[in-house]
Amino acid sequence: MIPLELSLKNFLSYREATLDFHGLHTACICGPNGAGKSSLLEALAWSLWGNSRAGTEDDIIHSGEMDARVDFTFQTNQQIYRVIRSRQRGQSSSLEFQVATTSEDLTANQLENLEFRPLTEKGLRATQDKIIQHIKLDYETFTNSSYLRQGRADEFMLKRPSERKQVLATLLRLDHYDELAEQAKDRSREAKGQVQLLEQSLASLQQRLQETMAITQNLDQVEAQILQGQESVNHQRSQLQQFQQLQLQRQNWQHQITHHQDRDRHLKDDCDRTQQELNLNHRRRQELEALLKQEGEIRAGYHQYQQLQAHEEVQASKFQSYQQAVQQRQQLQD
Repeated sequence: MIPLELSLKNFLSYREATLDFHGLHTACICGPNGAGKSSLLEALAWSLWGNSRAGTEDDIIHSGEMDARVDFTFQTNQQIYRVIRSRQRGQSSSLEFQVATTSEDLTANQLENLEFRPLTEKGLRATQDKIIQHIKLDYETFTNSSYLRQGRADEFMLKRPSERKQVLATLLRLDHYDELAEQAKDRSREAKGQVQLLEQSLASLQQRLQETMAITQNLDQVEAQILQGQESVNHQRSQLQQFQQLQLQRQNWQHQITHHQDRDRHLKDDCDRTQQELNLNHRRRQELEALLKQEGEIRAGYHQYQQLQAHEEVQASKFQSYQQAVQQRQQLQD
């Protein structure tokens, strides 16, 4: 973490102060006791973690003032951040966490024009956890490594071995290696799981390969059976075509037979009709022959008929004359 700027307002012995760390790699703060040297580091610690040497939280507010504020800008992981912590006397503190919209190296004059976007979470504790997450340093590690308070330089040595180990582990980021070890274990477990899955997949593939080989053999047999079947089908199809041709010939013959039967039936009917006509003609012939035998009688009768018809005509003429005479007589009588 590289400090860039620290601004104080009504914090401990300071009413208002601004420190510009831009371009500094090492700084020495000198002055008599009570000049406020430690207050600058207290301000930095209070802005980042909310902790200070003050007995109560309101004790960080300058005597006679109602509020205090610390604005700390720093750079870490090639990114510029700003923390703003303030407190009203008798009230809870407020905390803002911001990140610059650009990560380029800036001069002191450019810091004033730098734009930030908020990273503040809902609630002071959540925002505090997010700050620690970004700077990778908690307050206890800071006070036991980077910041040795006046009169408490032996604080680290007075800690239990486990506590010193924890401070050093945090300071040296040994927990990062623990995380890497856990990640390596996770990856190892994941790799073992993948190996098991691959072995299972390999066994499944081998089984499927064997099944495929068996299926291939069966397929060859089936293909051979299909070829035989196709040959049988072709043979049967050829026979079917022959049968169809025979069936067609049979149908043609059947039509011809039917046609001849119909023709024979018609011929028989014609024969029957002809026979009937012959019989009728024979009877007529017999009748005519009988009539020829009666020719003399018929002629005599016909001659007599003619005589009777002439006589009838004479009688009819006489009868007509008679009727006319009768009518004339009646007319004369009238």
